[in-house]
Amino acid sequence: MEDLTRQRKEKSIWEKMAASYDNNVLANFEEAYRNSIEKSIQAVSREDRVLEIGCGTGLITLGVAPHVRQIEAVDITPQMITIAQRKAAQQGVKNVQFQVYDGYALPYEDASFDAVLLFNILHIVKEPHTLLREARRLLKPGGSLITATDCYAEPVPFHIRVRLSLQRALHWLGVIPFVRYYRKAQLHSLFEQNGFQIRQTAALQTIPRNEYVLASKV
Repeated sequence: MEDLTRQRKEKSIWEKMAASYDNNVLANFEEAYRNSIEKSIQAVSREDRVLEIGCGTGLITLGVAPHVRQIEAVDITPQMITIAQRKAAQQGVKNVQFQVYDGYALPYEDASFDAVLLFNILHIVKEPHTLLREARRLLKPGGSLITATDCYAEPVPFHIRVRLSLQRALHWLGVIPFVRYYRKAQLHSLFEQNGFQIRQTAALQTIPRNEYVLASKV
């Protein structure tokens, strides 16, 4: 029952936002998403089998797909996956399989993937440690974890701080079920605590900071 409640909460916002998601994020975060795709392409190879957890509508998935052998892309929200599948069909992308799965427990064998993509999700899930442990289980030894996470606790201008305060209020009211306010150092520590060695970091967006981390399974 507890797990079902957590799944329901994690889906609650995204099922309402699915239809307008692409327009909203590209209007506000287009540069960050473009940088996410470019960084991912640099970190993978043509022969890689890749997993993306929390793929949403496939914005990053479909950008990376031409540069790898195969992508398994999963999301907990059926409405997001339906849109991603439609976009893949429209674009003629054949090497991506979109599935509705809970990223905390996925039906793949250990060490199945060369790389795992984990974009813009660790700050909005109840159990980031569980998600990272599952990503580590599914990676081959030395495999790459390719991520970006909003770090809301980093310094921002006053008008952004006001917006983040409103977001925090929505969280307290239960409108946003889970949100974490990381600093960069806390985020880096999260990866290290869960068996990853950080190889590269960068800011994909500076305000608020969207922190890119490329790490290896150790």
